[in-house]
Amino acid sequence: MWRSYATIFIAEIVLFLAFFQTGWLEFRFLSYKKLLLSYWIPYFLAFSLISRPYAYQNLFVAGMQGIYTTTIHAVLMNLTLLVIPRSAFFAHLPIYLILYTALYVLFSPLLLIFFDRIFLKYRSLPLLAFWKYAAWLPILLSMYTGALSLKDGPLAHEYLIPRVFHILAGLFIAIIIYKGMKLIAHQVDLQRKNHLLAAQMDALSNYTSLLQDAQKRMSIFRHQLRLLSELIGQGDEKAALAFLKSIDTELAQTQLQQWTKNKAINTAVTPGLEKLKIAGAKIIADLPFPQSLPFEIDLGHILAKALNLSAQILLSLPKDQRLLIIGATPIHQGLLVYVKHQVPPEIPDNKPDLLREELYGQLVPDLNAFSLTYEATFRYDLHEHLASLYITIPYQMDGK
Repeated sequence: MWRSYATIFIAEIVLFLAFFQTGWLEFRFLSYKKLLLSYWIPYFLAFSLISRPYAYQNLFVAGMQGIYTTTIHAVLMNLTLLVIPRSAFFAHLPIYLILYTALYVLFSPLLLIFFDRIFLKYRSLPLLAFWKYAAWLPILLSMYTGALSLKDGPLAHEYLIPRVFHILAGLFIAIIIYKGMKLIAHQVDLQRKNHLLAAQMDALSNYTSLLQDAQKRMSIFRHQLRLLSELIGQGDEKAALAFLKSIDTELAQTQLQQWTKNKAINTAVTPGLEKLKIAGAKIIADLPFPQSLPFEIDLGHILAKALNLSAQILLSLPKDQRLLIIGATPIHQGLLVYVKHQVPPEIPDNKPDLLREELYGQLVPDLNAFSLTYEATFRYDLHEHLASLYITIPYQMDGK
């Protein structure tokens, strides 16, 4: 982007100088306005081509910047013509341009704060449909004002009142966009919280069902213990010992394992892990999460979905091939969370991005939302017959 901007800047300087040197443009107000109305177009086109997903936002920036520059020119032109006569304006043009540049730089932080609020603060919002229409408001206003100003003379001085209305229109557009973004962000955040609450309730429901099943099995164990007592009373030690071993095996499967200290994540992943454990899958789990995380509910929801997806694959494999690895580890970039599962051996080991596959693509909306909210990165690939989901979160275990 910097290279393209520098190239355009140098090319325009050379071109504009050539226009005046060759006499194609005369040194007058109208020529100056033509340059002001045309110089920004190559910059806009270059940025739109380089950053295509943000074309509408760039259109909005160009429109607001047009209103901003028009405002500075209008204010400065009227102040200048209070001091010098109109006929002597071009004799003082260098001073005017220096003052214009100084005012532009002086007040540009206000414009940057505004863009920072609407673009960076709300960058996680899906606002393409919003920008598709809102972006045209300032640019159309700027183009309308620019077309009307294509007359010779200082129209900012002659039509001061319309320029004031133009400035006020730009100000109200900025306020409306900011308030609208704030309202949309509130609604999206409320919807997200409702979605997470529903996911948490679903995880609690599944966890409760596991506890109820465990209680039912415990009641069966009590009956089995009475049978064991009868076998011991009858002196049948061989049968009693075999029966005791079977009870011990079933009891180990009945107990719910605590996979991590974080209650929210443990509640979310336990149903999927217990389902795989009962199905005979080999589970390697290392989840050293602290008791509290700012993203624990969102992460638990994604891990639960990833486990359900893994279960669909693993349950179709023979028991001796059912392997699941889930873990988290601190890295220099933050926290790396991973979920890996075995795939059928006939699947080729050369798919770098499984998220393009329909089954794994089900996770993409949730992963995108998580990455936008917490600035995380993710990838799903296949290596050594292990389908692996990696999520990198810029968060240190000490809370930084």
